Amino acid sequence: MKKINKLGTVLLMTLMFTSCMDLDINTDPSNLASSSGSIAFRLPRMQYWVGHTHQTTGFFASLLNQQITLPTRGGRYGSLAEWTAANNTASTYPYQAFFVGAAGTFDDVYRMAEEEGAYHYMGVIKLFRAMGFMVMGDVYGEMPYTKALGDELNPTYDDGKTLFNGALAELEEAIALFKKPQETGATTLKEGDSWNGGDVNKWIKLCYGLKARYLNNLSKKTDGSYKPADILSALENAPQSNGESTIIHHEYATAAVGDNLWGDDIRSNYLYIWLDNWGNYFYVTKWYVDLLTDFDGKGVVDPRADKLVPSARIKGNTEWFRTPGVDMQSDIRVGTNWKGPGAYDATTKKWTVTATTDSTVISLQTKGVFHPNYLDVASDGTILNTGTFYVRSDAPTHLLCYPEMCFIKAEVLFRQGQTGPAFDAYKEGIKAHIDLLNEKLTAGDNNIAKKAITAAERDDYLNSAAVGTAADLTLGKIMMQKFIALSFSNQNWNDMRRMDYSPNVYRGWAEPYERTSGSNDKKWIPAGKQYRRLGYVSHEFNYNNANLAASHPHALLDDIRSFPVWWDYPTDDYKQ
Repeated sequence: MKKINKLGTVLLMTLMFTSCMDLDINTDPSNLASSSGSIAFRLPRMQYWVGHTHQTTGFFASLLNQQITLPTRGGRYGSLAEWTAANNTASTYPYQAFFVGAAGTFDDVYRMAEEEGAYHYMGVIKLFRAMGFMVMGDVYGEMPYTKALGDELNPTYDDGKTLFNGALAELEEAIALFKKPQETGATTLKEGDSWNGGDVNKWIKLCYGLKARYLNNLSKKTDGSYKPADILSALENAPQSNGESTIIHHEYATAAVGDNLWGDDIRSNYLYIWLDNWGNYFYVTKWYVDLLTDFDGKGVVDPRADKLVPSARIKGNTEWFRTPGVDMQSDIRVGTNWKGPGAYDATTKKWTVTATTDSTVISLQTKGVFHPNYLDVASDGTILNTGTFYVRSDAPTHLLCYPEMCFIKAEVLFRQGQTGPAFDAYKEGIKAHIDLLNEKLTAGDNNIAKKAITAAERDDYLNSAAVGTAADLTLGKIMMQKFIALSFSNQNWNDMRRMDYSPNVYRGWAEPYERTSGSNDKKWIPAGKQYRRLGYVSHEFNYNNANLAASHPHALLDDIRSFPVWWDYPTDDYKQ
């Protein structure tokens, strides 16, 4: 692992110092010291890769929790959607983005910040470590932590409890450092911060928001680890409005400015890179569409539906057609049933249809690089695709936002039997998410996917039967509305695992058809079990095999994916 981190440092330094930067004329750029480059200059690159870690994991989670899918069952992503693990779905991406992209420079930046008394930069490094290692625990279960960034080439693994508690402790250290006045002349956060513009109070609120998220993930624990009072206390210091959220802003890319690992444009939204720019066709599922068009079976269309679900419109027709989504509980992807991405035939003026439904399935891909208005348009002017809010190249990444805080509060209060206050928090979470989308949407835009939601539309929905009343509030309604607000987030998969994928919580949800049919090889997820973690990455198999094997009794076996991570099991015996 140390080899990987040193490689990450070299790659980052290579890109940094081929950019515009003040260097001594006698400095050899091919032989730079680890202290070269200011901490302010290094911070945006670390932010880019920590953000990449967060959103890459959310992308994989969205395949596992049935928010999105592909037309094909094969390949790395198509197999994840059906809960198999063919073609290396023990993906290296979250691991590589964190350890290679970001963590390789943590120690150097922390030491440099400490030397000049830039305590806020030290706090950032502690926060980055907490976020990254918590994700490693979320998706892999066990990982080197205490010795991960040290001098050992083959560090031993820590269990999930050690990762979790270590990350939580580092969050507390980050909070203390952010609250500490910097030394005179120390580099200010404003000089390098691309997330919060140097606003230290927003960084503190980010820490407390993450603390509330992590502590709430302990809801299954029976050892006293789950402490509602501590969660509510953290929420008091977390974002109290959309304006206090931490949001990563991205740009519309007309020409690529590639990163140093994969060549992706560093200005574009992470999901755009994964779901649009790479050329794969991804689709929302019927279950996700139902959340937005028939929430709780009430037949009410959510005003966010047109923003989050792709639509199409034939030239000269004023009616928009919203994709019905791919029914992952049907046999649509098995055999010859799938009939393609729903292309429009300009000759017949018709859309292709699937074999099992008389409707067109529209992909998420909008080819945004070529169409600044994010409409995939045919030569005759037909709008093939409006796309979806979170996948455009200039869409914001909602790293940690106020709506999530509302839903966490609603869940905690509901578990305590405080249904009235829980409903207020639940309803506020829905309202806050609509308002958060509106910060990017435009009032006068004719594209229904980009047109702002009016106050009347928002309020009508909030007062509808779909949202309901305090008397009919359920844990399921809280979690499903949270799912919408956290679309494409790893936290949705965390929540589903906490709830054991229960259809009593996630109304209408079921395991994918291929998983339950005879066509699925159940060696990855044995019958009666569920997808609980990703498999380990090839780097660890190849270079740290002995320690990997010792980390879990099933570490080297295919069925490791069916074993819960530490916080997903009531006791510390989670490896059994």
